Amino acid sequence: MRARSGAVRAAAGALLLAAAAGPSGAAGAAIPTCRTDSPRLENLIADRARSLEMTESCQFRRYDALDDVDGDGKDDFLALFTLEGPRGGNDHVTFLAAFLSGAPGRPVVVEAGRRGERDPVSIAARRGEIALDVLEYRPRDPMCCPSGKGRRVYRLSGGRLSLDRKSER
Repeated sequence: MRARSGAVRAAAGALLLAAAAGPSGAAGAAIPTCRTDSPRLENLIADRARSLEMTESCQFRRYDALDDVDGDGKDDFLALFTLEGPRGGNDHVTFLAAFLSGAPGRPVVVEAGRRGERDPVSIAARRGEIALDVLEYRPRDPMCCPSGKGRRVYRLSGGRLSLDRKSER
């Protein structure tokens, strides 16, 4: 395991604390909010939700802020977020967003799962790839409850994430 900078650890801790904090900003508040201190992440989620006419299920967010995916020696910020709807329906889609330190412009975003296919449950990364553990829907599974387990690996190349089909199990 490589050394982590104190600033990165502090930023990741603040981000995760903000995600768990209530509207008053205090952890353990009665009404939870998922707002982070990252306007780029919040704007990305809001814009994607608006364009798809969906709403966010923020309790399903997952983060990884302590890995160097793009190989520039600086930690990158990764997030999974889930949108529900559209128009009040019970469909959902999960997206993987990579905010790469070597490309501070727009994040790289890919669809990582959806109802009836798979639901990502964890995220991990290392140089050049992001791995998601997923729950997969088997043919006889009800739409509420995927019973299969799997892994999907996305490779970073040329500023894009592409699914490594060999990684699916």
